Amino acid sequence: MRHTRHIRPVGLLLVAAGAAFALAGCSGGGDAGPTATVTRTVTPTASPSVSSAAGAAPATGSSAPTATPSCGPSDGAAAAAGPIADLPLPAGLESARWDAAHADTSVYDGCAALSAVTVSVVDATASSPVAVLLFHDGSYLGTATKEQYPFVPQVTRESADAIRVEYRYPQGADSNADPSGRATATYTWNDDTGRVVMSGDVPPTP
Repeated sequence: MRHTRHIRPVGLLLVAAGAAFALAGCSGGGDAGPTATVTRTVTPTASPSVSSAAGAAPATGSSAPTATPSCGPSDGAAAAAGPIADLPLPAGLESARWDAAHADTSVYDGCAALSAVTVSVVDATASSPVAVLLFHDGSYLGTATKEQYPFVPQVTRESADAIRVEYRYPQGADSNADPSGRATATYTWNDDTGRVVMSGDVPPTP
């Protein structure tokens, strides 16, 4: 399923517009189905502790971000500590906790129009949920999707204001150790509207 999503830093309200069905963040997907537009509004937080994820493939960037007029914390660990502490856990995993000490901050930049931090849970397995946190000038915007998908995604920088996330998911008889499914979404900061626009796909709903 292909989605376009807008994230504006003003609340934690998720609104699905033009969709004929309920949408969990940007969750859903698959080979066929209606197109939905989702607007997510979130309140940026100046977060103050995290570092790079155990078992997580480090995200790499294709180009260095260009500094914008205002910058947040230069340390991704400091920027993501507060948001990770406040991040709800997926249903059924309420007794777990996010592993802030091993979050992947390699795509974070406090002066970039859009950057990201990736975090999984403590003692994560290959199929544990992973959250992708988005930041504008170091200020937290919210997670890339409302549903936190399993398997560590590949997060790369497309430009100073765009992040590419390649999600993985199992297909057919795939084992959790080697899921063959791929879904790619691009998140772009629109300076005119003050929102993040998502285009592309996320893993299909089981």
